[in-house]
Amino acid sequence: MKKVTRREALKSGGTLLVGGAIVGCGSEADTRGEGSESSPSQGVATELDSLYDKGAIPIAESGWTKTQGLGTHYPSLATDLVTDVLVIGAGLAGGSLALHLSELSINTVVLEARQPGWGASGRNAGHVLPLLRDMSVFEQFPDQGHAFFELFREHHTLPFDIAKRYDIDCDAVASGYLNAMTSQSAFDKFKQSSLASAEALGQNLIDVDAATMHEMTGSHYYSHGLLYESGGRINPYLFTRGMIKAAVENGVRVYGDSVATAVSPQGKGWRVQLEGGNSVSCDKLIFCTNAYATDIMPQFQRAFYPVTAYALSTTPLPAQIRDIVLPSRATLAQVPIDLNPLIVDGHNRIVTASIPSSSRPANAQWHFEQHLKWIHRTWPETRDVPIELESYWTGRVAMREREFPGMYQLDSGIYGLMHFNAWGNVMAPLMGRSLAQAIASDSADQLPFPIVKPDLIANPGKQEFLLRSLMIPAARLAQSFGFI
Repeated sequence: MKKVTRREALKSGGTLLVGGAIVGCGSEADTRGEGSESSPSQGVATELDSLYDKGAIPIAESGWTKTQGLGTHYPSLATDLVTDVLVIGAGLAGGSLALHLSELSINTVVLEARQPGWGASGRNAGHVLPLLRDMSVFEQFPDQGHAFFELFREHHTLPFDIAKRYDIDCDAVASGYLNAMTSQSAFDKFKQSSLASAEALGQNLIDVDAATMHEMTGSHYYSHGLLYESGGRINPYLFTRGMIKAAVENGVRVYGDSVATAVSPQGKGWRVQLEGGNSVSCDKLIFCTNAYATDIMPQFQRAFYPVTAYALSTTPLPAQIRDIVLPSRATLAQVPIDLNPLIVDGHNRIVTASIPSSSRPANAQWHFEQHLKWIHRTWPETRDVPIELESYWTGRVAMREREFPGMYQLDSGIYGLMHFNAWGNVMAPLMGRSLAQAIASDSADQLPFPIVKPDLIANPGKQEFLLRSLMIPAARLAQSFGFI
Protein backbone atom coordinates (compact mmCIF):
# COMPACT_ATOMS: atom_id res chain seq x y z
CA MET A 1 0.00 0.00 0.00
CA LYS A 2 1.40 3.39 -0.96
CA LYS A 3 2.14 5.64 1.96
CA VAL A 4 0.59 9.12 1.94
CA THR A 5 2.89 11.88 3.10
CA ARG A 6 1.70 15.22 4.42
CA ARG A 7 2.89 16.89 1.25
CA GLU A 8 1.07 14.38 -0.95
CA ALA A 9 -2.09 14.67 1.10
CA LEU A 10 -2.10 18.42 0.69
CA LYS A 11 -1.30 18.17 -3.00
CA SER A 12 -3.85 15.50 -3.82
CA GLY A 13 -6.61 16.39 -1.44
CA GLY A 14 -6.04 19.25 0.92
CA THR A 15 -6.38 22.36 -1.20
CA LEU A 16 -9.08 21.01 -3.47
CA LEU A 17 -10.88 19.32 -0.62
CA VAL A 18 -11.24 22.60 1.23
CA GLY A 19 -12.20 24.39 -1.96
CA GLY A 20 -14.84 21.86 -2.83
CA ALA A 21 -15.63 20.80 0.69
CA ILE A 22 -18.22 18.07 0.99
CA VAL A 23 -18.62 17.86 -2.73
CA GLY A 24 -19.71 14.35 -3.45
CA CYS A 25 -22.68 12.14 -4.07
CA GLY A 26 -23.20 10.15 -0.89
CA SER A 27 -26.66 9.20 0.24
CA GLU A 28 -27.04 6.11 2.37
CA ALA A 29 -25.83 6.55 5.96
CA ASP A 30 -24.83 4.05 8.59
CA THR A 31 -26.04 6.42 11.30
CA ARG A 32 -29.62 6.65 10.08
CA GLY A 33 -30.98 6.01 13.58
CA GLU A 34 -29.28 9.08 15.03
CA GLY A 35 -31.27 12.30 14.94
CA SER A 36 -34.27 13.19 12.83
CA GLU A 37 -35.27 15.77 10.25
CA SER A 38 -35.76 18.31 13.05
CA SER A 39 -33.02 20.55 14.43
CA PRO A 40 -30.41 18.79 16.57
CA SER A 41 -30.38 21.62 19.10
CA GLN A 42 -31.53 19.31 21.88
CA GLY A 43 -29.38 16.75 23.69
CA VAL A 44 -26.02 16.69 25.36
CA ALA A 45 -22.98 18.22 23.71
CA THR A 46 -21.23 14.90 23.16
CA GLU A 47 -24.15 13.54 21.13
CA LEU A 48 -24.32 16.72 19.09
CA ASP A 49 -20.55 16.69 18.51
CA SER A 50 -20.82 13.09 17.35
CA LEU A 51 -23.46 13.91 14.73
CA TYR A 52 -21.41 16.83 13.40
CA ASP A 53 -18.22 14.79 13.58
CA LYS A 54 -19.75 12.03 11.44
CA GLY A 55 -21.41 14.36 8.95
CA ALA A 56 -24.75 12.86 10.01
CA ILE A 57 -26.76 15.83 11.25
CA PRO A 58 -30.29 16.13 9.82
CA ILE A 59 -30.39 17.35 6.24
CA ALA A 60 -32.78 20.07 7.43
CA GLU A 61 -29.70 21.78 8.90
CA SER A 62 -28.15 22.17 5.44
CA GLY A 63 -28.41 25.67 4.06
CA TRP A 64 -29.37 24.22 0.70
CA THR A 65 -32.73 23.18 2.14
CA LYS A 66 -33.56 26.67 3.40
CA THR A 67 -34.61 28.22 0.11
CA GLN A 68 -37.42 25.81 -0.79
CA GLY A 69 -37.59 23.53 2.23
CA LEU A 70 -37.31 19.76 2.27
CA GLY A 71 -38.39 18.00 -0.91
CA THR A 72 -41.07 15.40 -1.55
CA HIS A 73 -41.09 12.55 0.97
CA TYR A 74 -40.70 9.22 -0.81
CA PRO A 75 -42.40 6.29 0.98
CA SER A 76 -40.55 3.16 2.00
CA LEU A 77 -40.81 0.00 -0.06
CA ALA A 78 -43.75 -2.10 1.20
CA THR A 79 -43.75 -4.98 -1.28
CA ASP A 80 -41.43 -7.22 -3.29
CA LEU A 81 -40.29 -5.90 -6.66
CA VAL A 82 -38.59 -7.12 -9.81
CA THR A 83 -36.59 -4.73 -11.99
CA ASP A 84 -33.82 -4.66 -14.57
CA VAL A 85 -31.59 -2.26 -12.61
CA LEU A 86 -31.53 -1.49 -8.89
CA VAL A 87 -29.71 1.65 -7.75
CA ILE A 88 -28.89 1.98 -4.05
CA GLY A 89 -28.35 5.60 -3.07
CA ALA A 90 -30.32 8.61 -4.31
CA GLY A 91 -27.62 11.26 -4.45
CA LEU A 92 -26.01 12.98 -7.40
CA ALA A 93 -24.63 9.76 -8.91
CA GLY A 94 -27.71 7.65 -8.18
CA GLY A 95 -30.00 10.43 -9.38
CA SER A 96 -28.11 10.91 -12.63
CA LEU A 97 -27.87 7.17 -13.24
CA ALA A 98 -31.60 6.71 -12.65
CA LEU A 99 -32.53 9.70 -14.80
CA HIS A 100 -30.40 8.62 -17.74
CA LEU A 101 -31.58 5.01 -17.46
CA SER A 102 -35.14 6.32 -17.62
CA GLU A 103 -34.32 8.26 -20.78
CA LEU A 104 -33.19 4.95 -22.27
CA SER A 105 -36.40 3.16 -21.14
CA ILE A 106 -34.59 0.84 -18.73
CA ASN A 107 -36.78 -0.50 -15.90
CA THR A 108 -35.17 0.99 -12.78
CA VAL A 109 -35.76 1.06 -9.02
CA VAL A 110 -33.94 3.38 -6.59
CA LEU A 111 -33.62 2.67 -2.86
CA GLU A 112 -32.50 5.34 -0.42
CA ALA A 113 -31.87 4.67 3.28
CA ARG A 114 -33.02 8.20 4.19
CA GLN A 115 -34.45 10.52 1.55
CA PRO A 116 -32.94 11.66 -1.78
CA GLY A 117 -30.15 14.18 -1.29
CA TRP A 118 -29.63 13.27 2.38
CA GLY A 119 -25.89 12.62 2.04
CA ALA A 120 -23.09 14.73 0.63
CA SER A 121 -25.28 15.58 -2.36
CA GLY A 122 -27.34 17.80 -0.07
CA ARG A 123 -24.41 19.06 1.97
CA ASN A 124 -21.58 20.03 -0.38
CA ALA A 125 -20.27 23.51 -1.11
CA GLY A 126 -22.20 24.03 -4.35
CA HIS A 127 -19.17 24.43 -6.62
CA VAL A 128 -19.19 23.31 -10.24
CA LEU A 129 -15.51 22.54 -10.88
CA PRO A 130 -14.75 21.83 -14.54
CA LEU A 131 -11.22 20.58 -13.87
CA LEU A 132 -9.03 17.70 -12.80
CA ARG A 133 -5.43 18.77 -12.25
CA ASP A 134 -3.65 15.47 -11.66
CA MET A 135 -3.03 14.18 -15.16
CA SER A 136 -0.88 11.29 -13.96
CA VAL A 137 -4.04 9.35 -13.06
CA PHE A 138 -4.83 8.93 -16.75
CA GLU A 139 -1.62 7.00 -17.33
CA GLN A 140 -3.48 4.05 -15.77
CA PHE A 141 -6.37 4.28 -18.25
CA PRO A 142 -6.22 1.75 -21.11
CA ASP A 143 -6.17 4.58 -23.67
CA GLN A 144 -4.31 7.08 -21.44
CA GLY A 145 -7.60 8.88 -20.93
CA HIS A 146 -8.37 9.96 -24.50
CA ALA A 147 -11.97 8.68 -24.47
CA PHE A 148 -12.60 10.34 -21.12
CA PHE A 149 -11.13 13.64 -22.35
CA GLU A 150 -13.51 13.56 -25.28
CA LEU A 151 -16.45 12.83 -22.98
CA PHE A 152 -15.51 15.62 -20.58
CA ARG A 153 -14.94 18.19 -23.32
CA GLU A 154 -18.43 17.52 -24.68
CA HIS A 155 -20.37 17.18 -21.41
CA HIS A 156 -18.59 19.06 -18.60
CA THR A 157 -21.53 21.49 -18.49
CA LEU A 158 -23.92 18.58 -17.82
CA PRO A 159 -25.25 19.93 -14.46
CA PHE A 160 -26.33 23.14 -16.15
CA ASP A 161 -27.68 21.23 -19.16
CA ILE A 162 -29.77 18.85 -17.03
CA ALA A 163 -31.14 21.71 -14.93
CA LYS A 164 -32.19 23.55 -18.09
CA ARG A 165 -33.61 20.49 -19.87
CA TYR A 166 -35.79 19.46 -16.92
CA ASP A 167 -36.51 22.96 -15.65
CA ILE A 168 -34.93 22.24 -12.25
CA ASP A 169 -34.96 25.36 -10.09
CA CYS A 170 -31.58 24.83 -8.39
CA ASP A 171 -29.64 28.08 -8.90
CA ALA A 172 -27.50 26.46 -11.60
CA VAL A 173 -25.41 29.32 -12.95
CA ALA A 174 -22.32 29.11 -15.16
CA SER A 175 -20.82 32.17 -13.51
CA GLY A 176 -17.23 30.98 -13.86
CA TYR A 177 -14.72 29.44 -11.46
CA LEU A 178 -12.22 32.11 -10.42
CA ASN A 179 -8.90 31.19 -8.84
CA ALA A 180 -7.45 34.17 -6.95
CA MET A 181 -3.79 34.87 -6.12
CA THR A 182 -1.86 37.68 -4.46
CA SER A 183 1.40 37.47 -6.42
CA GLN A 184 2.80 36.97 -9.91
CA SER A 185 4.78 33.95 -8.78
CA ALA A 186 1.69 32.22 -7.37
CA PHE A 187 -0.18 32.97 -10.60
CA ASP A 188 2.64 31.65 -12.81
CA LYS A 189 2.98 28.45 -10.81
CA PHE A 190 -0.75 27.78 -10.74
CA LYS A 191 -1.25 28.50 -14.42
CA GLN A 192 1.63 26.26 -15.40
CA SER A 193 0.20 23.41 -13.34
CA SER A 194 -3.25 23.91 -14.90
CA LEU A 195 -2.40 24.17 -18.59
CA ALA A 196 -2.08 20.48 -19.43
CA SER A 197 -5.37 19.46 -17.85
CA ALA A 198 -7.21 22.47 -19.24
CA GLU A 199 -6.07 21.62 -22.75
CA ALA A 200 -6.92 17.94 -22.40
CA LEU A 201 -10.33 18.65 -20.87
CA GLY A 202 -11.24 21.44 -23.28
CA GLN A 203 -11.28 24.24 -20.73
CA ASN A 204 -10.85 27.88 -21.70
CA LEU A 205 -8.56 29.61 -19.21
CA ILE A 206 -8.65 33.39 -18.96
CA ASP A 207 -5.89 35.41 -17.31
CA VAL A 208 -7.37 38.06 -15.03
CA ASP A 209 -5.34 41.17 -14.20
CA ALA A 210 -5.56 43.28 -11.05
CA ALA A 211 -8.12 45.74 -12.42
CA THR A 212 -10.42 42.99 -13.63
CA MET A 213 -9.95 41.07 -10.38
CA HIS A 214 -11.25 44.13 -8.55
CA GLU A 215 -14.23 44.33 -10.89
CA MET A 216 -15.03 40.65 -10.46
CA THR A 217 -14.38 40.26 -6.72
CA GLY A 218 -15.07 43.76 -5.43
CA SER A 219 -11.79 43.50 -3.51
CA HIS A 220 -8.31 44.93 -3.98
CA TYR A 221 -6.79 42.03 -2.06
CA TYR A 222 -6.18 39.71 -5.02
CA SER A 223 -3.92 40.98 -7.79
CA HIS A 224 -4.05 37.99 -10.14
CA GLY A 225 -6.62 35.46 -11.24
CA LEU A 226 -7.25 32.54 -13.54
CA LEU A 227 -10.84 32.02 -14.66
CA TYR A 228 -12.41 28.76 -15.82
CA GLU A 229 -15.31 30.13 -17.85
CA SER A 230 -17.49 27.02 -17.74
CA GLY A 231 -17.48 26.63 -13.95
CA GLY A 232 -19.99 28.10 -11.56
CA ARG A 233 -22.39 27.19 -8.79
CA ILE A 234 -25.42 25.02 -8.09
CA ASN A 235 -27.71 24.14 -5.19
CA PRO A 236 -26.77 20.44 -5.01
CA TYR A 237 -29.74 19.41 -2.86
CA LEU A 238 -32.29 20.93 -5.24
CA PHE A 239 -30.36 19.60 -8.24
CA THR A 240 -30.34 16.06 -6.83
CA ARG A 241 -34.01 16.28 -5.93
CA GLY A 242 -34.78 17.60 -9.40
CA MET A 243 -33.07 14.69 -11.12
CA ILE A 244 -34.92 12.20 -8.92
CA LYS A 245 -38.23 13.92 -9.65
CA ALA A 246 -37.55 13.84 -13.39
CA ALA A 247 -36.61 10.16 -13.18
CA VAL A 248 -39.87 9.38 -11.37
CA GLU A 249 -41.83 11.24 -14.03
CA ASN A 250 -40.06 9.05 -16.59
CA GLY A 251 -41.18 5.87 -14.81
CA VAL A 252 -38.43 5.14 -12.26
CA ARG A 253 -39.68 3.80 -8.92
CA VAL A 254 -38.02 5.57 -5.97
CA TYR A 255 -38.31 4.54 -2.33
CA GLY A 256 -37.01 6.44 0.67
CA ASP A 257 -36.44 5.18 4.22
CA SER A 258 -35.62 1.81 2.64
CA VAL A 259 -32.50 0.19 4.04
CA ALA A 260 -30.87 -2.62 2.08
CA THR A 261 -29.39 -5.23 4.41
CA ALA A 262 -28.20 -8.18 2.32
CA VAL A 263 -27.42 -9.24 -1.25
CA SER A 264 -27.68 -12.81 -2.52
CA PRO A 265 -27.52 -14.47 -5.96
CA GLN A 266 -30.81 -15.23 -7.67
CA GLY A 267 -30.65 -16.99 -11.01
CA LYS A 268 -28.53 -14.85 -13.31
CA GLY A 269 -29.19 -11.77 -11.20
CA TRP A 270 -29.39 -10.64 -7.60
CA ARG A 271 -31.84 -10.35 -4.72
CA VAL A 272 -31.54 -7.46 -2.27
CA GLN A 273 -33.14 -7.86 1.14
CA LEU A 274 -34.48 -4.83 3.01
CA GLU A 275 -35.21 -4.09 6.63
CA GLY A 276 -38.81 -5.15 7.20
CA GLY A 277 -38.60 -8.26 5.03
CA ASN A 278 -39.30 -7.00 1.51
CA SER A 279 -36.88 -7.54 -1.35
CA VAL A 280 -35.97 -6.38 -4.84
CA SER A 281 -34.81 -8.79 -7.53
CA CYS A 282 -32.71 -7.31 -10.31
CA ASP A 283 -30.37 -8.13 -13.17
CA LYS A 284 -27.89 -5.38 -12.30
CA LEU A 285 -27.16 -3.73 -8.97
CA ILE A 286 -25.32 -0.39 -8.62
CA PHE A 287 -24.26 1.15 -5.32
CA CYS A 288 -23.99 4.96 -5.24
CA THR A 289 -23.36 5.44 -1.53
CA ASN A 290 -20.10 7.44 -1.57
CA ALA A 291 -18.81 8.10 1.97
CA TYR A 292 -21.98 6.73 3.62
CA ALA A 293 -21.63 3.06 2.72
CA THR A 294 -23.09 0.48 5.10
CA ASP A 295 -21.79 -3.00 5.82
CA ILE A 296 -24.02 -4.57 3.16
CA MET A 297 -20.90 -4.40 0.97
CA PRO A 298 -17.86 -4.10 3.28
CA GLN A 299 -15.57 -3.61 0.27
CA PHE A 300 -17.01 -0.13 -0.22
CA GLN A 301 -16.53 0.85 3.43
CA ARG A 302 -12.76 0.43 3.33
CA ALA A 303 -12.10 1.77 -0.17
CA PHE A 304 -11.63 5.43 0.72
CA TYR A 305 -10.36 7.93 3.25
CA PRO A 306 -13.42 9.44 5.00
CA VAL A 307 -13.05 13.11 5.88
CA THR A 308 -15.65 15.31 7.56
CA ALA A 309 -16.09 18.77 6.10
CA TYR A 310 -18.52 21.58 6.81
CA ALA A 311 -20.28 24.35 4.96
CA LEU A 312 -22.19 27.37 6.18
CA SER A 313 -24.51 29.95 4.73
CA THR A 314 -25.29 33.48 5.80
CA THR A 315 -28.61 35.23 5.73
CA PRO A 316 -29.03 37.39 2.59
CA LEU A 317 -26.39 40.10 2.54
CA PRO A 318 -27.54 43.60 3.46
CA ALA A 319 -28.32 45.71 0.42
CA GLN A 320 -25.40 48.10 0.94
CA ILE A 321 -22.78 45.37 0.37
CA ARG A 322 -24.51 43.06 -2.13
CA ASP A 323 -22.75 44.70 -5.06
CA ILE A 324 -19.44 44.87 -3.23
CA VAL A 325 -18.91 41.25 -2.21
CA LEU A 326 -18.11 39.23 -5.33
CA PRO A 327 -20.22 41.26 -7.81
CA SER A 328 -19.38 38.87 -10.67
CA ARG A 329 -20.94 36.02 -8.66
CA ALA A 330 -18.18 33.72 -9.92
CA THR A 331 -17.23 30.85 -7.64
CA LEU A 332 -14.13 32.06 -5.81
CA ALA A 333 -11.18 29.86 -4.82
CA GLN A 334 -7.95 31.11 -3.27
CA VAL A 335 -4.56 29.80 -4.38
CA PRO A 336 -2.46 28.09 -3.11
CA ILE A 337 -4.57 27.25 -0.02
CA ASP A 338 -8.31 27.70 -0.24
CA LEU A 339 -9.46 28.21 3.34
CA ASN A 340 -12.49 30.29 2.36
CA PRO A 341 -14.03 28.99 -0.87
CA LEU A 342 -16.87 31.34 -1.61
CA ILE A 343 -20.04 31.68 -3.60
CA VAL A 344 -22.79 34.26 -3.35
CA ASP A 345 -25.92 32.45 -4.45
CA GLY A 346 -29.09 33.62 -6.15
CA HIS A 347 -30.54 34.55 -2.76
CA ASN A 348 -27.54 36.83 -2.02
CA ARG A 349 -26.26 34.46 0.66
CA ILE A 350 -22.57 33.76 1.17
CA VAL A 351 -21.91 30.03 1.17
CA THR A 352 -18.45 28.91 2.22
CA ALA A 353 -16.84 25.73 3.50
CA SER A 354 -13.81 24.12 5.13
CA ILE A 355 -12.76 21.32 7.50
CA PRO A 356 -14.20 21.48 11.04
CA SER A 357 -12.23 21.74 14.23
CA SER A 358 -11.50 18.36 15.80
CA SER A 359 -12.29 19.68 19.27
CA ARG A 360 -15.46 21.67 18.51
CA PRO A 361 -17.09 20.32 15.34
CA ALA A 362 -20.57 21.48 16.42
CA ASN A 363 -19.57 25.06 17.25
CA ALA A 364 -21.22 26.93 14.39
CA GLN A 365 -20.40 30.41 15.65
CA TRP A 366 -16.69 29.71 16.08
CA HIS A 367 -16.37 28.39 12.52
CA PHE A 368 -18.40 31.31 11.18
CA GLU A 369 -16.13 33.81 12.91
CA GLN A 370 -13.06 32.34 11.21
CA HIS A 371 -14.61 33.10 7.84
CA LEU A 372 -15.97 36.45 8.96
CA LYS A 373 -12.47 37.66 9.84
CA TRP A 374 -11.35 36.78 6.32
CA ILE A 375 -14.41 38.47 4.80
CA HIS A 376 -13.71 41.65 6.75
CA ARG A 377 -10.07 41.57 5.67
CA THR A 378 -10.91 40.95 2.01
CA TRP A 379 -13.81 43.42 1.83
CA PRO A 380 -13.15 46.18 4.43
CA GLU A 381 -16.53 47.73 3.56
CA THR A 382 -18.23 44.84 5.35
CA ARG A 383 -16.73 45.57 8.77
CA ASP A 384 -19.52 47.89 9.91
CA VAL A 385 -22.33 45.94 8.23
CA PRO A 386 -24.02 43.01 10.00
CA ILE A 387 -23.44 39.66 8.30
CA GLU A 388 -25.35 36.92 10.10
CA LEU A 389 -25.04 33.15 10.12
CA GLU A 390 -28.03 31.26 8.76
CA SER A 391 -26.95 27.60 8.71
CA TYR A 392 -23.96 25.45 9.58
CA TRP A 393 -23.78 21.78 8.58
CA THR A 394 -21.34 18.93 8.04
CA GLY A 395 -21.00 15.99 5.69
CA ARG A 396 -18.58 13.28 4.70
CA VAL A 397 -16.09 13.36 1.82
CA ALA A 398 -14.66 10.20 0.27
CA MET A 399 -11.04 10.57 -0.84
CA ARG A 400 -9.26 7.89 -2.86
CA GLU A 401 -5.55 7.18 -3.28
CA ARG A 402 -5.84 8.69 -6.75
CA GLU A 403 -7.58 11.84 -7.94
CA PHE A 404 -10.39 10.15 -9.79
CA PRO A 405 -13.76 8.72 -8.72
CA GLY A 406 -14.20 4.99 -8.28
CA MET A 407 -16.04 2.90 -10.88
CA TYR A 408 -16.04 -0.51 -9.22
CA GLN A 409 -17.18 -4.03 -10.04
CA LEU A 410 -17.55 -6.58 -7.23
CA ASP A 411 -19.15 -9.40 -9.20
CA SER A 412 -20.99 -9.99 -12.45
CA GLY A 413 -23.74 -7.36 -12.48
CA ILE A 414 -22.72 -5.66 -9.19
CA TYR A 415 -21.13 -2.22 -9.53
CA GLY A 416 -20.26 0.79 -7.45
CA LEU A 417 -20.02 4.42 -8.61
CA MET A 418 -18.71 6.67 -5.84
CA HIS A 419 -15.81 8.46 -4.11
CA PHE A 420 -15.91 11.78 -5.98
CA ASN A 421 -13.95 13.94 -3.54
CA ALA A 422 -14.35 17.57 -4.67
CA TRP A 423 -15.83 16.93 -8.10
CA GLY A 424 -19.21 15.39 -7.34
CA ASN A 425 -21.37 18.13 -8.81
CA VAL A 426 -19.81 17.54 -12.24
CA MET A 427 -18.35 14.06 -12.21
CA ALA A 428 -21.27 12.25 -10.56
CA PRO A 429 -23.84 13.34 -13.18
CA LEU A 430 -21.30 12.82 -15.97
CA MET A 431 -20.23 9.33 -14.93
CA GLY A 432 -23.83 8.37 -14.07
CA ARG A 433 -24.82 9.25 -17.61
CA SER A 434 -22.00 7.18 -19.08
CA LEU A 435 -22.79 4.18 -16.90
CA ALA A 436 -26.47 4.33 -17.87
CA GLN A 437 -25.54 4.23 -21.56
CA ALA A 438 -23.16 1.32 -20.96
CA ILE A 439 -25.85 -0.63 -19.08
CA ALA A 440 -28.40 -0.01 -21.82
CA SER A 441 -26.01 -1.26 -24.51
CA ASP A 442 -24.51 -4.02 -22.32
CA SER A 443 -21.06 -2.57 -22.96
CA ALA A 444 -19.60 -1.74 -19.56
CA ASP A 445 -16.20 -2.77 -20.88
CA GLN A 446 -16.39 0.21 -23.25
CA LEU A 447 -16.75 2.86 -20.57
CA PRO A 448 -14.39 5.84 -21.00
CA PHE A 449 -12.96 5.19 -17.52
CA PRO A 450 -11.65 1.96 -16.00
CA ILE A 451 -13.69 -0.47 -13.92
CA VAL A 452 -11.57 -1.55 -10.95
CA LYS A 453 -11.77 -3.48 -7.70
CA PRO A 454 -12.10 -1.31 -4.56
CA ASP A 455 -8.78 -0.51 -2.90
CA LEU A 456 -8.27 -1.72 0.64
CA ILE A 457 -7.29 1.32 2.72
CA ALA A 458 -5.02 0.20 5.53
CA ASN A 459 -5.35 3.36 7.62
CA PRO A 460 -8.63 5.08 6.68
CA GLY A 461 -8.25 7.81 9.33
CA LYS A 462 -4.92 9.06 8.02
CA GLN A 463 -6.12 11.80 5.70
CA GLU A 464 -8.61 13.17 8.22
CA PHE A 465 -5.93 13.35 10.89
CA LEU A 466 -3.55 15.17 8.56
CA LEU A 467 -6.18 17.66 7.44
CA ARG A 468 -8.17 18.31 10.62
CA SER A 469 -5.40 18.08 13.19
CA LEU A 470 -2.39 19.45 11.33
CA MET A 471 -2.87 21.19 7.99
CA ILE A 472 -6.05 23.19 8.49
CA PRO A 473 -5.15 24.48 12.00
CA ALA A 474 -1.73 25.52 10.66
CA ALA A 475 -3.32 27.24 7.67
CA ARG A 476 -5.81 29.07 9.90
CA LEU A 477 -2.95 30.28 12.07
CA ALA A 478 -1.04 31.45 9.01
CA GLN A 479 -4.13 33.28 7.76
CA SER A 480 -4.58 35.00 11.12
CA PHE A 481 -1.05 36.42 10.75
CA GLY A 482 -1.72 37.51 7.20
CA PHE A 483 0.59 35.00 5.53
CA ILE A 484 -2.16 33.62 3.26
